[in-house]
Amino acid sequence: MSDKLKNYILAPTIEEAAYPGNIGFEEMSTFYQVASSSEIKQMEKVIKEGDWNKFRLLIKKVTGKELK
Repeated sequence: MSDKLKNYILAPTIEEAAYPGNIGFEEMSTFYQVASSSEIKQMEKVIKEGDWNKFRLLIKKVTGKELK
């Protein structure tokens, strides 16, 4: 396999920045992959309300990952 093709297949690891208020793209992706329909509806409501604390708690409940 050529090195050029290998780069397309095996993308480099990207480290996400961790800081207070970081949404966490990886966590959001995981959330939508594993959340139930009711959890997704709850998340949409929390996002509309702009409630960061509820957002963090729901991400942790569903994915097990804690946001700062």
